[in-house]
Parts: sequence; C-alpha cells; structure tokens
Amino acid sequence: MDNIEIVVQKITDIIIQRLQKEEPRKTVAFLGKEYSSIRIYYEKRGYEIVTIKNKSDTDIVIVTELPILTMNRIALGIPQTEDEIIIWERLLNKKEIIFLEEGMEFHKSKHMAPRSLLQALENYKNQLVRYGASILSLKNFEKINETINGELKDVIRKSNKKELLTIEKVRKLNLQAGDIFESDKNIIITALAKDYMRDLGVHIV
Repeated sequence: MDNIEIVVQKITDIIIQRLQKEEPRKTVAFLGKEYSSIRIYYEKRGYEIVTIKNKSDTDIVIVTELPILTMNRIALGIPQTEDEIIIWERLLNKKEIIFLEEGMEFHKSKHMAPRSLLQALENYKNQLVRYGASILSLKNFEKINETINGELKDVIRKSNKKELLTIEKVRKLNLQAGDIFESDKNIIITALAKDYMRDLGVHIV
C-alpha cells in the first residue's frame, strides 16, 4: 500500500467513525413467485423479506415472472398493469430491480419464435438493462461464490478496519458478467469502482 492509499484509508476511517450509526435493515420483495433459494441468499446477508404492496421504499425488488408483453410495454415506457407500474416507477427513480432470467417468458420462447421476432424481443430486453435493471440467473443465488471477494474479506476481517475498494483493487478480483459481489459494512466501494463493476455486468449486494 503506497502513501496515497494509506492517507485515503486514514481519512476514510475518520469519516466512518464520525458518521457511523446503526443502519436500518435492508429489504427485498418478490414480484411474482417466491424462490426459497433467493430468499435464503438475502436472509443470510441480513436482508428482510417484505411484501412489495406494504413497502414502497423496498431496497431491492426481484421480478421472478415477466411475460413478453409486460417486458415490451415497460421497454417502450407504456406500463399498464399494477405490477408494470411498480417496475416502471422503480426504474424512473433509479431503485434497484432484478429480473430473474428463468422467469422471463422471452427466454422460454427462444427456440420457437422466428429469428426476426427474437431480435426485436432481444432489443426490448436490452432496453430494460439500459434503464438500469439487472438480469440474473437463479444459479447466481444458488451458487455462493466465495472466491470472488474472499481474499479481500479475509484481509478486512483480520484488520477489523474499513477498507476502501478502488477500481484498481476491483480489477485484481477478476470479476465477470453475472458474478455477485457481496459487500459488507467494512467495505466502502468508490463510485468509479461501482460503475466499473456495473459495466462488467457484476451485481453488487
């Protein structure tokens, strides 16, 4: 660690000490069928599972069922049903929303639909990502990938100090699209590092 990193780390420690207070528990809600593996994944990380109807300020909404017509209407900015409006408003307000790949009707229709239609549907799907949504596979929740950031967390556990995660440190983790980066209270991710991970297709929890 060079002198600049030491100074940045010390400043970070001081700021955290001054601002540190008990954070409210983060929340997750399902829109569609609830998957026990996803529920367990978030509960193990301290999240509370809530009903979306009762909590408009939910931290994460996971859409587990997405019909093609719903995907198309949201991509075009013309939501109609109550669920579509919930999704659209979250996108408008830059709130986190995840579409489960296995629950997207588009993916189930890939082997049946004509190629020209598939291209149009692929464009609608990509539009959701451009709006800020994430599309994740069920295996991302079922497979706990401790190797992604285990080394970094081991260092933090031993030192019991706040760690500033810069873009240089993220590059060394060799993350790939679809990986889930599990942050915790001792990791402070810089804005540049967050943008870099999102551009890679890494989901931060």
